[in-house]
Amino acid sequence: MDRNPPTGRSTRLAMQRLHHNGARPVKVLLIGDRDHLLGEVEGRTLAERAADRMWLTTRHGVDLDVLSDLAPVLRAVQGVFRTWRLWRYDVVLVALGEDLDSARRPRTLARVGDLLEEVIEDAAAATEVVVVAPPVAAPARSRHSAAPEDRLRSAVGRLGSTRVRFRTVEPAEDPLAHDRAWATALGEEVADSVGRLDAQGAAGTAAALRDRPDDEAERQRALDDLRIVGRGPDPRLDDLVELARTAFGTESAEINFIDHDRQWKMAVAGAERGENPRAHSFCNQTITRAEPTVVSDARLDPVLRESPLVQGPHPIRFYIAHPIESADGYRIGSFCVYDPEPRDVRGLDLSVLRDLALLAQAEITGADAPPTGIPPELAAH
Repeated sequence: MDRNPPTGRSTRLAMQRLHHNGARPVKVLLIGDRDHLLGEVEGRTLAERAADRMWLTTRHGVDLDVLSDLAPVLRAVQGVFRTWRLWRYDVVLVALGEDLDSARRPRTLARVGDLLEEVIEDAAAATEVVVVAPPVAAPARSRHSAAPEDRLRSAVGRLGSTRVRFRTVEPAEDPLAHDRAWATALGEEVADSVGRLDAQGAAGTAAALRDRPDDEAERQRALDDLRIVGRGPDPRLDDLVELARTAFGTESAEINFIDHDRQWKMAVAGAERGENPRAHSFCNQTITRAEPTVVSDARLDPVLRESPLVQGPHPIRFYIAHPIESADGYRIGSFCVYDPEPRDVRGLDLSVLRDLALLAQAEITGADAPPTGIPPELAAH
């Protein structure tokens, strides 16, 4: 699969998206140097190992976005994150590798301070910001050494903020031991953050902010940037909707996109291809929030019960859907399964639908890696 993101206004920085399956996914942004985060050691990258550790330590699903152009970010920090809407992230990690040039270190650390100021300004009030770095020795002309947090605290002192945490990772000569130490540190910091966020409740958190509807003009622009509406059938997506229909035992499954005033069907199993008016679309409700949509009986739903799709000759009664996002996090469509008969939704495993939606998202965006930890019944396909 091509992991390079498509060109577009919001993907000008090199970015990769990694996912682990599971409930209540934690959303993390990891910023660092490409060689440090995405260089492979024994077939895997530090970012992939970090995603594993986040999953193991939090027992949540994980959505990890990796921005690996640290150098250009530091050169042009002002405004660089505006299109990324950092308030979406539960945790923002800034990983500083061991290759900081001593001669340039004061300037680099000052720019990291600018970066943290930008992050704090745009992130949610409850978003945790963590700087992870190796021990930093003072320049040769000094007889003293300084921990990186001392230098960075000085660089960001003007912020007057307690929202930045610092974590030191001791260097290791063995590349695999190095990656494992960094992955462990990153995973532990995310787990600590998640514990605090869970204790705070939903108010003011990034999770609560993600559940707000997207700005419609920006959401439409994100869909337009992908240039997928109107494409012909995609056999891989057709296979996914057929798999979903089988896994959930429903009559139909679809991958849909909300395009201006219509719902456009990109992949269909058990229904007709084409489009529906947006006003009647169940998926128009799905894109209004980050969490999956679950409807046990649409005739009892106060929003959906008047839809012609509920009252018509081939009604939709049972419906579940997971949003599909663009690379910069706009909800552009949905992966849904539905049936003409109502169902008891207690015990429904929504993580399976999440995995299928992320597989479709990976095919569509090019920036997403397929989710790891896929249930055996899906991995066989």
